[in-house]
Amino acid sequence: MPITPLEIRKQEFKKTVRGYDSHEVREFLDMVATEMEELLRANAGLSERVKDMDLKIEDYRRMEKILQDTLTTTQKAADDLKSGAKKESETIIANARVEAQRFLKEAQTELGRIREETKIVEHQKLLLVSEFRGLLESYLRLLERLEKK
Repeated sequence: MPITPLEIRKQEFKKTVRGYDSHEVREFLDMVATEMEELLRANAGLSERVKDMDLKIEDYRRMEKILQDTLTTTQKAADDLKSGAKKESETIIANARVEAQRFLKEAQTELGRIREETKIVEHQKLLLVSEFRGLLESYLRLLERLEKK
């Protein structure tokens, strides 16, 4: 069991004939008690500071955990956002390819239709030229007959 400053101050010694000077012993015991009181106060102050520091350390650990959790959540959100953007861009590219194929098919269909119409127009032109030539030739023969008469 530790000794207290009060016990030091109350300590009594037996008196002998050739013993110590009681006044000197009392002064020494008072000095030891005073020093012990100061050490106990300092120890109490240091204990209080240790408790405060432990509380601060605990607060810092909680803040560190919050920061770690926040960082983890932020990283996951960034990864999710990046993944979503990549999927969206792939979808946009796929849709653009499908749309381009559709436009190309429509253009090819239109080109085929125009070529077919061109053939029809050329055929009609040939028929028209042929009919017109025939008409002109018949008028020319008619004219030649009229001139001979």
